[in-house]
This record gives sequence, C-alpha cells and structure tokens, in this order.
Amino acid sequence: MGGGTGPGVGFSDTWRPAPVVHCETGSASAHATADREPMRRFRFRLTPVLRLRGQLERTARRELATAMGVVSAVEQKLAAATQGVRDCADQASRPDAVGQLAKGLELGLRRHQWRLQKQRQEAQQRLDVVRTDYVQKQKDVKTLQKLRDQQRELWRLGVQRAEQAELDELAAMARSAAARAEAEAGQRAEHENRPEHENEVRGWA
Repeated sequence: MGGGTGPGVGFSDTWRPAPVVHCETGSASAHATADREPMRRFRFRLTPVLRLRGQLERTARRELATAMGVVSAVEQKLAAATQGVRDCADQASRPDAVGQLAKGLELGLRRHQWRLQKQRQEAQQRLDVVRTDYVQKQKDVKTLQKLRDQQRELWRLGVQRAEQAELDELAAMARSAAARAEAEAGQRAEHENRPEHENEVRGWA
C-alpha cells in the first residue's frame, strides 16, 4: 500500500540490496556467498491480491468520476432552469401576449425544474454509494501496501544483518589467516637462525 499512495497505484515488489564486496580469503564459503548474493530480492506473497485490489480501486475511481460528472451536469441544467423560471416570472406580470407566453413557459420550466431536482437527488444518491465504495477499495489497497512495506523493511533489516554477519566472518577469517601467516613466518625465521646459533655454541665449547 510502498508507504502513502494516491488513487493511481503502481506496484514494484522487487528490491535488491547493494552488492557486498568480499575479500579474497581462499574460503569456499565466501565464494558461495558471493554466488548467492545476486539471487537475494524481496517477494511479497500477496502481490496478486494487491494488484487485483489496485485494479478494483482504479475502476471505482473511474465510476466516482463519472458519477460526479452526472451530478455536475444535472446541477448546471437545474441552475439554467431556475434562472428561466425567474425570467418568465418577471415577464408573466405583463398584460399582453408576451405575459401570457411567459406564464406558459414558466409553467413548463417549473415542471422541467421538478424533474431535474428529482434527477439530481438520484444522481447524488448514486454518487454517495460510489464514493463510499471507492473509499473502501482505497483503504483495502492502502492496507496491503502498508503490510507490504512493513514486510519489506523487515526483510531489508534481515538482509543487512546477514550481510554484516558475512562481512564479520570474512574479517575473522582474514585475521586468522594473517595470524597463521605471521606465526609461520616466525617459525621459519627461528628455524633459519637455529644452525648459526648452534655453531656459535659449539665454538664456545
């Protein structure tokens, strides 16, 4: 539902972590970890449901826009009819033929005005139903998006912990290898210096 989104819903449920650079330690596990790294990505198991709810939300949004357009059109017609009634009422007071014609037009416009008022009421009721449906579908999408974002964050933290553990392991292996190399170098140096020392001892004897 990410984070907050508008009516247009775009879904991208795959997220890859930044690659981890591994040191060369001669470890088979390090190479195996490097091979597994590109395969890591987030998957939201309710993605099909989220996509379906997104489609339903977009359909409800179009229906809402249509219903709003119907109400607006009826209100414009009603406003025109109301203004016509006023104009005819002003002319109906005249004693001549224009006044008689105005009275007839006023009567017809009032009937038309009544029909438009009924249409507006029906259109408004339809708009209320469609709006309620859209709001509910929007909530359904946001609920799943929020769940997806929460799971993605948990997954991201898990990946970070795993990557840090791998780095710590590699660092420990590197330190261990360096310590072994240093110890082996010390042993070689001691072995190389031992004959000369023994000859000196014999000479003193």
